[in-house]
Amino acid sequence: MAQHHFETHGPVDLFVEIGKGSVDITATETTASRVDIAGRDAEEVDVRQSGNQISVVVPRQRSGFFGGDSRLDVTITVPLNSDLVAKTGSADITVNGTVGSSQLKTGSGDVRADDLGGPALVETGSGDVDIQVANAELRVKSGSGHVRVRHAESAVAASTGSGDVEIGTVNGPAAVKTGSGDLKVVDANTDVSLVTGSGDLLVGTAHRGRFTMKGASGDVHIGIPAGLPVWTDVSTLSGAIRSNLESAGEPAEGGDHVELRAKTVSGDIVLTQV
Repeated sequence: MAQHHFETHGPVDLFVEIGKGSVDITATETTASRVDIAGRDAEEVDVRQSGNQISVVVPRQRSGFFGGDSRLDVTITVPLNSDLVAKTGSADITVNGTVGSSQLKTGSGDVRADDLGGPALVETGSGDVDIQVANAELRVKSGSGHVRVRHAESAVAASTGSGDVEIGTVNGPAAVKTGSGDLKVVDANTDVSLVTGSGDLLVGTAHRGRFTMKGASGDVHIGIPAGLPVWTDVSTLSGAIRSNLESAGEPAEGGDHVELRAKTVSGDIVLTQV
């Protein structure tokens, strides 16, 4: 076990780069930062402070990350609202507490974060992504993992090759793509674009804005609040179109309304009053 302590009286810029293992970062009310490293090669990790910057880096060799298959478990505590850059080969990344801007990238690990306070980029090759709250612009990319964002206050762009994507409440525009997974937005307060090759598309409640939903063999479901005016352009080649929406007439000037464009080849399209 290697332990490092630093005096940090405000948010820091944290940079972490390791190969295999885990990275666990906690942002809390503290005036000191701490880095604990467990693993066979813990003492070989380069840990240093320069002003408000803290870096935790595994030295590289010709074969890639130091130590080859050596596992390192890195636990870090930093002040609230610190900015993060974390890069790993296959290590999982966990972020607890409220942080500032973030870049979280892993080759095959999972990424989990509590509260992303600033703009954030999350990338994983084959792992899953689970974000509790994103308070600023969020971009998520996964090769084959599932993506879940519980609450997004700003714009979201999420894509995965073969996983599912679920977004809870979104208050900014959302653009979501997957090759073969299902896409779900529970509560949408502005524009949403959903595109999938063979999965289902679902918007639980569309409160206002433009909704574009495109699929090939999956079904399309969207919920519309009672009394909300809706303009629709929907089509399916071999599926069915069903709606129980009651006519709400034209929207008042400047009033909330929904514009829906939905297209699928063999799936059903269902519009439901909620």
